[in-house]
Amino acid sequence: MANKVPSDWRICATCSHWCGSTSADFWCKWVEFDNNERARCAGGGFNGCPMLGMASCTHWEQRFK
Repeated sequence: MANKVPSDWRICATCSHWCGSTSADFWCKWVEFDNNERARCAGGGFNGCPMLGMASCTHWEQRFK
């Protein structure tokens, strides 16, 4: 199931450390991702762990600007 959220929400799916599949709209205001996908965190607070897109941590860095 796809989920669409604003690109500035502090969740894994909008973080530059999350290695999951995402797609942003033309203006990078909205990000779409699969709710059920677990993707590796590459350098964030859960480094190396498979995380769901709606998870979050204190090491969030905005991916889409």
